[in-house]
Amino acid sequence: MSDINEIVLGAGEVFMYEFTGEAVPDDSEIEKAEHNVGHCSGGFSIDYKPEKYDVKNQYGKTVKSFITKEEITAKTGILTWSLEKISLLSTAKFVAKKSEKVRTLTFGGGGALKTVLLRFVHTKENGKKIRFTMIGQGGNGFAIEFGEKELTVDAEITAIEYIKNFLAEFEEELTDEEASALPE
Repeated sequence: MSDINEIVLGAGEVFMYEFTGEAVPDDSEIEKAEHNVGHCSGGFSIDYKPEKYDVKNQYGKTVKSFITKEEITAKTGILTWSLEKISLLSTAKFVAKKSEKVRTLTFGGGGALKTVLLRFVHTKENGKKIRFTMIGQGGNGFAIEFGEKELTVDAEITAIEYIKNFLAEFEEELTDEEASALPE
């Protein structure tokens, strides 16, 4: 039996790309090298904020509760970065000019946000993976600090319901032993 008190460390890789599909792709499609934006520095966090509505009877007692709204936000400090990946977090336009040997990220003051698929992958001590997948948009800004430590991009992405009834999901791979302990 696995240790139910396992400590999950915050290390992991972040994959992100512009998304136009109708369903969440397979892991092999998401976890491609070209979608990898790097390892995290300072961790990866997920904030889940439901809005709850309580139905009360004439005596002021709650008889039923509903979730009327859910908000999920992912925050990460990305250690490796590129201007092209940063463009996914805003309305900025990325252009690479081979002839001029330059890449440019231009902010122009507005427009539609890009829809991105975000995947965080943490590998547990037993080699199995925990995956967090979300479809969302930037627009909450990001911070880049050129300081004494390594450069990181602190980004925040908010989930959107791009696919009906889907904001985000966790998936945990199980060992044979863990799977056999599950009820039928």
